[in-house]
Amino acid sequence: MKKLGLALGGGGLRGLAHIGVLQVLEDHNIPLSIISGTSVGSIIAALHVSGFSAYQMEHEVMKLKPRDYLDYNISGLIRHFLACFFPAIDNNIDGIIKGKRLEKTVNHLTGGRELRNSKIPLAIIACDIDSGREIIFSSRKIPLQGNDVLLIEDARLSQAVRASTAIPAVFIPYHMQGMQLVDGGVRSMVPVTVQKLLGAEYVLAINLGQEVYDHSVEGIPQIINRTISILAYETSATEQKIYAHMVIYPRIGEVKLHDLHRAPEIIRIGRRVMKKRIDELKKALFA
Repeated sequence: MKKLGLALGGGGLRGLAHIGVLQVLEDHNIPLSIISGTSVGSIIAALHVSGFSAYQMEHEVMKLKPRDYLDYNISGLIRHFLACFFPAIDNNIDGIIKGKRLEKTVNHLTGGRELRNSKIPLAIIACDIDSGREIIFSSRKIPLQGNDVLLIEDARLSQAVRASTAIPAVFIPYHMQGMQLVDGGVRSMVPVTVQKLLGAEYVLAINLGQEVYDHSVEGIPQIINRTISILAYETSATEQKIYAHMVIYPRIGEVKLHDLHRAPEIIRIGRRVMKKRIDELKKALFA
């Protein structure tokens, strides 16, 4: 059997479809040799390397509440508002959501594990917004070329996830090693290139971005998220064509950050789309 690498793309709560994909792989006893994730894909990847089965992931998701990962930057928003009337007040605001609750929740679920504790090779993608460099959190040494990519091997899974999920202007950037780290989708929305660097022989990519925008967006978070999605998925298209052997497109549409009530529906979509391709995948892996 070829070494299967699974690349989990970003896309907010649409990423719960990754759980459905993993459930089908587990049902058919198809093991992963390598896993990589961007943004929400990094959360699912971190849970997988921590020993969670896909069905255990679904169980944990059903217990979550939006307050477990959404901590709004109320004080920052108030300062920004007051600065409109009192210029002496610092009006800089780096994000609407702090991200501390998300990091704490992931750290709890993963048992505080570090990258080096991953049961299989793992890569989580972030971006240093100051320099524009791609940041790869990995449990393995990766041969990198050029100065526009930095490898970090010494960090907790929760730190890597916090950095990778920091949607610019929505989440406050994650400060680490003198850098301001933001959502990995800025550089690699569907992280397939790193799969080849880690030795994958067959790369299965899950792209959450092929959708029909059937309604208008409202509010700063939705506008920013839609803009990043349009730009980032276009950028990832070339990467996929070169390195991905199979690309799965769960068609989910727009999902807000607090729409956890849609979790069962989204997971089913991921399961359904993977079932349609599972025979093709098995044939390719054993060819």
